[in-house]
Amino acid sequence: MKLDIEKINIKKIAENISSIDYEDNKLKFWCNGLCLPFGLENEYNKMILKLELEEKNDNHMHIKKVIKHIEKMIITKMNVEEDEFKSIIKKRPNKCDILELRIKTIKSSILTDVEYEDKTNNYLKTIYDIPKQSFLKTQIEINGLWDYRTDKKEKNKIGLIVYATKIIVLK
Repeated sequence: MKLDIEKINIKKIAENISSIDYEDNKLKFWCNGLCLPFGLENEYNKMILKLELEEKNDNHMHIKKVIKHIEKMIITKMNVEEDEFKSIIKKRPNKCDILELRIKTIKSSILTDVEYEDKTNNYLKTIYDIPKQSFLKTQIEINGLWDYRTDKKEKNKIGLIVYATKIIVLK
């Protein structure tokens, strides 16, 4: 996936929130075989998936490369200092890096679509039933940017808003 920095459009939609699109479309792509080691988590009243990016998996490394490339473009385009940017890819020593994705919600209703590959044994299960150590095929959407930078430099941070918009729990 080759991205042209000039085709990424950042539009402010609220005081601290901007939308990001690429040629008037949301940036969406699939990643297969991501391990969910800890299950569904809640951070700052947002549901989060922390997924492992395996170095031996070409698809995972491609997704990591694309996200890092987009983050670098944002840093360049918006004149952000490296230490101000909060990446959605977390480094872990001697372990797989973690990709943090939000579950898409609106007014406490979950918009992220979840299905199970084994439909007969899991026909009533929801996102809350995804077990730890599951493998997922996930559609990733880079939706926007949050920006809480101020003149006071102590806690300046900016980062991407990235959602899991569709999840398929693999057997």
